[in-house]
Amino acid sequence: MRTRFLRNRLAVVVVSGLACLGAVSGAHAADAAQRAIIGFSPDGSHFAFEQYGRQDGSGFPYSDVFVLETATDSWVRGTPARELIRSDGASVDEARKAARKRIDPYLWRLNIGVEGKTLVSDRAADARDAARFLPFTLKDDGDRLGLGTARLRLTEIAMPKADCATLTSDTHGYALVLEGATGDPLRILHEDTEIPASRGCPLHYGLSDIIVFPRPGKGPVMVVLISVYQFGFEGLDRRFLALSTTFDKNPNAQ
Repeated sequence: MRTRFLRNRLAVVVVSGLACLGAVSGAHAADAAQRAIIGFSPDGSHFAFEQYGRQDGSGFPYSDVFVLETATDSWVRGTPARELIRSDGASVDEARKAARKRIDPYLWRLNIGVEGKTLVSDRAADARDAARFLPFTLKDDGDRLGLGTARLRLTEIAMPKADCATLTSDTHGYALVLEGATGDPLRILHEDTEIPASRGCPLHYGLSDIIVFPRPGKGPVMVVLISVYQFGFEGLDRRFLALSTTFDKNPNAQ
């Protein structure tokens, strides 16, 4: 019953959310962070990625490197490593090298750097163009179970945030659902009940990357990189968050 209710509710929210997207001032990303996937640990238990660019307003270069424990969908203690160089002459490469130097002990300890499989990527930088629905296929490969033909659906949920109350546009949380090929919900991957402080004032979201790590004898680890479009100094600033989930079996299997 809850799954049917959620599916109907998400269908309504996504229509209303997309209808108001074009009316939001500054749908263009003023500071559109780039991302770089560092990889997984050999058993898929950890995943790392970087976001980097130049800060909206100041133009200062930054780099943030995140290390995720995939089974719990939580950041490894002591991370992320964040670097912001407050100098007009500094380059983005300098910020990236400094952040990588700080995170290298974590990457070395966890042996992170094994390449996963990117099923699909969306390169849109603007909120108005960002994907909120991505189909994909991951077949079984010997004893490494896949996910079959499926799709991810991201839905924005209007959600007030006290320290964003002066904005003229509504802040949003999000829900993410894994669906089968015919649209039947297979698993609710995430549903916000409140907006965490780390997201600032998020107005919109988009699906950016679906990355999997196949594992012998069971289903894969899946990491989804999601674009978060936050209220910024000169428009919307694009940052990323990662959501991880693990599968013991192929959810499409009968």
